[in-house]
Amino acid sequence: MDGFKKDFRVTDWLFYNYNAIVVILLILRGHHVEYRWLYCHSNFLLIVFINVIVNRWRFRPELKIRTLLRDWYPYLFFFYLHWESGMIGDILFVGTFDQMVEQWGQAIVGSSLHHVLYNFQPLWFAEYVHFSYFFYYILIILPAYFLYKDDNPQFHNFIFDISLLFLIHYTIFYMFPVVGPIEQHLTKFPDGVFFIPIMQFIYHIGDSPGGAMPSSHVTVSIMAWYWLYLVRPKIAWPLLIITLSLIFATVYLSYHYAIDSIVGIIFGIFFLYIMEFLRNKHGDRAFI
Repeated sequence: MDGFKKDFRVTDWLFYNYNAIVVILLILRGHHVEYRWLYCHSNFLLIVFINVIVNRWRFRPELKIRTLLRDWYPYLFFFYLHWESGMIGDILFVGTFDQMVEQWGQAIVGSSLHHVLYNFQPLWFAEYVHFSYFFYYILIILPAYFLYKDDNPQFHNFIFDISLLFLIHYTIFYMFPVVGPIEQHLTKFPDGVFFIPIMQFIYHIGDSPGGAMPSSHVTVSIMAWYWLYLVRPKIAWPLLIITLSLIFATVYLSYHYAIDSIVGIIFGIFFLYIMEFLRNKHGDRAFI
């Protein structure tokens, strides 16, 4: 048992416990969730997968694929768990909180900002904004890539941070489901040249109906850019413009209400502050 615990990293326990909690919730509260048992089995298989690559393969150092999977498997989990969190979004509450959240946004901003911004929509600008939104999928990998390339132990700290942040979002999504104005995006941007069709395809195969509040695109992008700044500041500064465009895109493209992104900014900055505080107090190896 001691060897088992030793081989597990803190990130492994995050995914282990998250998937176990989802299975328990589905069993106890998921009577009205369509394909409930399919989700139960999928989360159980993710637990088995972690156990296999962490514990069962540890005596097989010649398996290079084991090392890669051991270090990078969270990225294999992120998008499935994001999609699943929307599909089981009514596990605690029936319906979504869109109307309430949109009212909050109008009270703060004064209008439905995604409608106001849409008034400026030349094709070249729409393509650029879609590109900046797509850049999210690159940004969340860049810090990990550079840290891994440099054989830096901070790689595991970054993987922990991004895993924890995503799992917090997924938990919020099925506790407080908000779809966002995504249907309006499809009518506002029906055609495009390159990045518009790419984003339409991505959302067609992986859209999560209930994962809008707060915007994980905003929160995770802020965290990933900050890590990139720590790792490669000369690359991070030029990419700051695209990262800011990415945050703008969440509302302009009607993927999110303005309030989703505002809360995402606040949450992202707060998360960075908390993690820096904890590492200063407990040391860099506390979350490896």
